[in-house]
Amino acid sequence: MAPSVNSPETAVIEPWTTDVDQAPKTQNNNRQGNKFNEESNVPGWDRSEGGEQDEDLNVDPAAELTAEVASAYKKTLADDAVGAFFKEMARYPLLKADEEIELARQVKFLADVEALSKQLSEQLKRTPSRLEMANALECSEADFQHRLKYARSAKRKMIRSNLRLVVSIAKRYLNRGVPFLDLIQEGALGLNRAAEKFDPDKGYKFSTYAYWWIRQGITRTIANDARTIRLPIHIVEKLNKLKKTQRELRKQLNRNPTEAELAAELDLTPEQLRSLQQVRRKSLSLNHRVGKGEDTELMELLEDGSTLSPESRMNESMMRQEISDVLTEVLTEREKDIISLRYGLTTGEPHTLEEVGGIFNLSRERVRQIQTKAMRKLRRPQVASRLKNWLR
Repeated sequence: MAPSVNSPETAVIEPWTTDVDQAPKTQNNNRQGNKFNEESNVPGWDRSEGGEQDEDLNVDPAAELTAEVASAYKKTLADDAVGAFFKEMARYPLLKADEEIELARQVKFLADVEALSKQLSEQLKRTPSRLEMANALECSEADFQHRLKYARSAKRKMIRSNLRLVVSIAKRYLNRGVPFLDLIQEGALGLNRAAEKFDPDKGYKFSTYAYWWIRQGITRTIANDARTIRLPIHIVEKLNKLKKTQRELRKQLNRNPTEAELAAELDLTPEQLRSLQQVRRKSLSLNHRVGKGEDTELMELLEDGSTLSPESRMNESMMRQEISDVLTEVLTEREKDIISLRYGLTTGEPHTLEEVGGIFNLSRERVRQIQTKAMRKLRRPQVASRLKNWLR
């Protein structure tokens, strides 16, 4: 069931198991392969994804981005559901540095519990009870429940307080083929993962760390869902690299780079580069309306190569009639039938000598003789001149 946009809690995974795949999805989400790379994407993830320039990690994205949320989105989208989401989101204040560290340490308890649960499940061949979990942590069951409750609450608070960052990043990717609420949803999943993986002892702010997880979630869902024909992630990354390289070479050379220069910079052959450029073309619906008044569908303007034009159909009909008249006037009935079968004048498919002989109960050689005699008649100048007109 799709989550309500009126509550930011929909972005939070409630159980103490923190599998990101259990997060709620909106109606547009059927996302196989939209997985997070835990090792390579935070914070040294390839920032060429999405075709943007590299950003400085020392700049706090929250401070830079959240100031524009309240004003910019009212101008961008007037949808009531989105407006209600923003209003609800604004209820939760940003965290102070000491609050952020304290909450992150409580959230880390959830990750420890999940790791312990997996370990005990392997040992016991079943899901461990809360009492068994508490014993493994050397605490009472009540204390375990208490710590679990506060850890969940801390995670919810961290996510709610940073939803502004999700919306700010999602705003950069409007009009990319994915609905805005879906971008927010995927960014919230990235924020959820960031809350689980964040280590406050590293010394950097949570918003700096979460920025890359949020951005990865959004760009990956665009790569998976924006196109009518889905491209593999590695192809999308190559396309982003191509776009970034084109931009950099254009700045260096003060002109558009040539195919050879692009291929050399990307370490590709010209054939591979042309193939990649073919892939980047976007599909367009045949029902797409064009023109000043958008009153014409694209389908109406495209030529059907398999259908003859009225003029061509008329010419073909006249040619067939002329050939039939010539054969009737010059050849005998049997000669006309044999020539028609041999060259597919009536059926559209030529027949072999054996096939024609079987139809007329004649030998292959006899059919060849009749065909030769008929062709000799058709090559007479006065006959051939009537047919040559159709060879132009």
